[in-house]
Amino acid sequence: MGAAEKLEGKKLVELFAELIQKKVILSMNVVGAGFDSLTCLTGMEETADGNVLLVDPPEDFLNIAGENQRWHLRFNFNGPDRLEYLFSTRGGRFSRQGLRIPFPEHVERLQRRYNFRINTLPGTQMHFKLKKIHGVLDLINVSLGGVYGALIKHNFKFMRGPVLKKEQQVFDSRIVFPGNPGDTIEVKKAEVVRVENDAQEEIHRFALKFCTIEKEEQQRLTQVVYDLQRRYLRFRE
Repeated sequence: MGAAEKLEGKKLVELFAELIQKKVILSMNVVGAGFDSLTCLTGMEETADGNVLLVDPPEDFLNIAGENQRWHLRFNFNGPDRLEYLFSTRGGRFSRQGLRIPFPEHVERLQRRYNFRINTLPGTQMHFKLKKIHGVLDLINVSLGGVYGALIKHNFKFMRGPVLKKEQQVFDSRIVFPGNPGDTIEVKKAEVVRVENDAQEEIHRFALKFCTIEKEEQQRLTQVVYDLQRRYLRFRE
């Protein structure tokens, strides 16, 4: 983990005000419950007991976390400078405005870039070639740094085991986003960083990181990811 800077006091208030205004997406984890979801801050208030953050409650939050428990929540997000920010809180309650949680003592800003994952729309695919193998991944999520998806098609009918292996490199792949018109992003080189075998569904899932992508393609991918984030927030409002 890179070096961290702690934001406190006035800087904390200014940061949260910007997150609320720009509807920045946060990843929220309920510690000990195995629950992760995307959300956003909807407001902040001053109370007699201190400042409070208002959080849009993810679906099934209360079923997982419980309504009367002392929640331990961890958040991370991309800041305005594209660096990774982390904070955690304890306590809070559910209200009509959403989750009311106490201000953290501080927020950590890590001196490293953070690629936020966002779920893709149905039909988003990555087409790749590897020597004589042609394959298609049905993408589950995407970030500015890579993709994660399930192999749904390849041209080797009798091949046993995963088509791709960890640390294997894939060249000249295409990510196809559905829509009218759709977007196609060209990735010069990607590398497999994780392989998962789902024996029940008899499929393999792969996580790949982008190693080489042209600047123009990176800019277009950034726009697609931002559009997906805005779409996500519209459906939550």
